[in-house]
Amino acid sequence: MIGLLVGAVVMLAAATLDELSGTRVPVLSTLAAAPVPEDSEEASVPTRTAPPATPGSCLTWQRTDAADAETVDCSRSHLFEQAGAVQLSGIPANAAMPDNQRFRQLVNERCTPLVVRYLGGKYDPNGAFRAGALRPSPKSWADGDRLLRCGLQRFSRSGALYAITGKVSAQDQADIRPTGTCLGIDGRYIGDPVDCSLPHAIEAVGSIDLGQKFHDKFPQVSDQDAFLQPACSKMASDYAGGEKVISDKKLSVLWDNLTVESWAAGTRKVACNLAAQLPDRSGFAPVTGSVRGPVQVGDKPAPPSHSEVPPGAPAPGAGKDADVPEPDDAAPAPAESQSNQPSPSEAPPPVKLPDDKLPGRPPVLPPVEEVQQPSRPGR
Repeated sequence: MIGLLVGAVVMLAAATLDELSGTRVPVLSTLAAAPVPEDSEEASVPTRTAPPATPGSCLTWQRTDAADAETVDCSRSHLFEQAGAVQLSGIPANAAMPDNQRFRQLVNERCTPLVVRYLGGKYDPNGAFRAGALRPSPKSWADGDRLLRCGLQRFSRSGALYAITGKVSAQDQADIRPTGTCLGIDGRYIGDPVDCSLPHAIEAVGSIDLGQKFHDKFPQVSDQDAFLQPACSKMASDYAGGEKVISDKKLSVLWDNLTVESWAAGTRKVACNLAAQLPDRSGFAPVTGSVRGPVQVGDKPAPPSHSEVPPGAPAPGAGKDADVPEPDDAAPAPAESQSNQPSPSEAPPPVKLPDDKLPGRPPVLPPVEEVQQPSRPGR
């Protein structure tokens, strides 16, 4: 998937072996986790053995510091799928712990190749999952620990981790949200899922499986668009209750395109969404309300959002062992060809976003940074 919808987060889902209330707790915790005050409800944490770094095993936790991390069956909801571990060799024993920027470089250099091998080469760098790492704490680093656990996580723009169900290798890696999901707005850009009654950037109306139209060879973007424009427009119209509903509410149909790398990784699904753009075409306009009800479209950028969830912590509900709905189970299936789809002239016109890529949003919660991936003109 490329850049119309989500500027991908290159995120180090770092974990530390932290100390809570003066007691060493050798378990995974989040980046920059602070010691818990003695009077905190989370202060009493029993010492436990860190889960093994076994390739193919999955970890989950519910505490914001991940002190309750445990290995679970990958068919259950989890936050991290381990691909293996690497020793950061070549770093002197007395070397200072790398800063977060250097750790991100180490993840790219050491973990991404390991993750690619773990997935048999079927890693979608533009998809819903990101190569990440669990790193030593400052104390264990000072004690000589150089182990970097590598794995896969479900990224979010804020840095919160979303649940994964099932092995990544067994699923389409497209970043597809269930039909009816609204993604919040963060300035001019897309944020994390929110209730559709709140200001948001896009509303998901379904997904299209390009594999039903293009069976083998990678379809060029122009060929993808020729199929997706009428297919997504019909899907959006069915979801909204009519083409006129969309135009009357000043919304437009948007869709993704697949890259060669995504196609080679086995990704076939693309998202169809509804959104609006700012009058100066500098990004997404804030939309309040679902298209299925009253809608208000703003003409000024939304204020930056500030997540209350620390980076690397579970998003609300994501650390629980709950069934995660499969994306778009109820979405209408696309036709085998365009013969049964409305013609472009009959479908709502797509919006054209800026021709140059939108600038990356500055980090809200340091030290996690976000890197805007290259994007192409929106549709």
